[in-house]
Amino acid sequence: MATESFRVASFNVENLLHPGVYWAGRDDPAYKPDEYQDKLEWSAGLLKYAQVDLVGFQELFSEQSIGDLLNRTELNHRYTPDLENGRNIVVGANGRKEAKGPFCGLASRYPIEEASAILDFPPGSHLSVQVSDAAPVERIPIAQFQRPVLRANVKLPHATALVFVAHLKSKRPLLLSGESDKDPLAIAAGSARSLIVRAAEAVALRKLVIEATQGSKTPVLLFGDLNDDLNAVTTQIIAGDEPYFRLKAAEKRPDWDRLLYSVHDLEMAESYRDVSYSHIYNGRYELLDHIFVSEEFYAGNPQRIATVLNTRIFNDHISDERRRAFDAGRGAARRSDHGVPVTEIVWKI
Repeated sequence: MATESFRVASFNVENLLHPGVYWAGRDDPAYKPDEYQDKLEWSAGLLKYAQVDLVGFQELFSEQSIGDLLNRTELNHRYTPDLENGRNIVVGANGRKEAKGPFCGLASRYPIEEASAILDFPPGSHLSVQVSDAAPVERIPIAQFQRPVLRANVKLPHATALVFVAHLKSKRPLLLSGESDKDPLAIAAGSARSLIVRAAEAVALRKLVIEATQGSKTPVLLFGDLNDDLNAVTTQIIAGDEPYFRLKAAEKRPDWDRLLYSVHDLEMAESYRDVSYSHIYNGRYELLDHIFVSEEFYAGNPQRIATVLNTRIFNDHISDERRRAFDAGRGAARRSDHGVPVTEIVWKI
């Protein structure tokens, strides 16, 4: 009997928007028709070559463009609530069409059921700080995701999985009015503000994961551009902490139930190679694009229903600009500035 598996991916498509429309609040030139067609063909070709069955997207800007992309694939089910009927496209003050965003999306070969977009943090997940016992507890005034998190039930061949798609705050400094991007201290403070926002989002996303996994046998998949490396505090907040190793198995079980496992960690445990980067900025190779699975897909769980078999990051299209000569005739590629992790999961049947 042949082994049965399915493949999942997290794909930051970098500003996917059809020609003739601009990005709200930005001066970037709109896509030229030939650039747009090249981006669509390349993106669809990657999804088809990797035989992706389920993909979480980041940086979507229009319903038309994600439709144009998916029409080139066999991913016939999609969920892009923030783009429906062009609701995010407005006419700007200068009279040109502008798209608000970016937003997340989900596309699947399998039916998508009971889907929702989550903007507000769930109750009990708002971040507070206290710098000393004598100081008051201060609640940080961040109560929403900057980009709504998608949550959907996907009817896979042998189980219905709960899927999250997330795109957390970037590391780009959040500068206040009057602060200059030439001031190194302002940049430092702005970077700290971005980290605080990302940390607050991570706690809220962790709450959603706990609610989905605790006491449940529903398998969970999380796709995300989390804008931090795997070992970063914000990323590990979302995954959860392993229970203390000296505890008995029965005492560890509740924590195991709430954990998510990185497919990149699982791949490293089975392979001697390490090419785990999905983004390059200023010479820094980073793994920002993640796929996490619950214990139902973890090989170490005797009650698993499927097992992560392998993960490949398609990153040959991104390059370190600091290590190549500038080619004025070539111009900047507009395909994607992110690598695409693709994970194959085999059913235990």
